[in-house]
Amino acid sequence: MRLVWVLVIGLLLSGCASLGYKSLEDEISDQAKTQAAMKDLNRKLKLHYEAGEQHYKAGQLDQAEVEFKSILELMPEDENALYRMGTLSFKKGQYDAAADYFERAIKVNPRNGKAHYNLASIRLMQAQNHYKYFAALAGKDQDLSNVTTLLGDIDKFNSGGRQTEQSGSLDEIAGALKK
Repeated sequence: MRLVWVLVIGLLLSGCASLGYKSLEDEISDQAKTQAAMKDLNRKLKLHYEAGEQHYKAGQLDQAEVEFKSILELMPEDENALYRMGTLSFKKGQYDAAADYFERAIKVNPRNGKAHYNLASIRLMQAQNHYKYFAALAGKDQDLSNVTTLLGDIDKFNSGGRQTEQSGSLDEIAGALKK
């Protein structure tokens, strides 16, 4: 009877091994393949990043964009590539796309101060445009003193704190927008 139990247990154990359990050699082989794949991925990411930065510094924005998009295809949540795509989009005047990239970079790293600053600057610029439209569409009896002050503060911020000459009064801006 003992022999029967030993055989049953032996068959069960050998059956379990054939039902998806890997041998130690298979585990080691899989780990080696994973490590090799990670090294290859890191090498590709580094090459794309270096090429993208070179193009960016040379002012070749389209080529830089290709490189950073390649990084995002390999690793969609790469904080550096998301941030750089935000700056590239901003430089191309694609403000909504830039804001999206900065928001994605912030989701990856909520402590990315530069992405927060750039996103806030874009939103402030967009708000400025909406305030100008508001002023242009406001009725003649509308008090625009708060809007004028706010627009002046935005201009001051955008100029880095330096006082700049206003391009015209709010009435002139509103008149130009109504045309």
